[in-house]
Amino acid sequence: MNIIVRKYEEKYLEEMIKIWNEVVETGIAFPQMETLSLNSAKNFFDE
Repeated sequence: MNIIVRKYEEKYLEEMIKIWNEVVETGIAFPQMETLSLNSAKNFFDE
């Protein structure tokens, strides 16, 4: 498996939200309960 890590760019935000929220919604190995909206994701990933 090849994994490429890229610097965060806003153009990737919608796909990042989809991946993040899928992990949160399955809830198997991640403690977060609330999914990210576009605004909350931008704030979160900008940090």
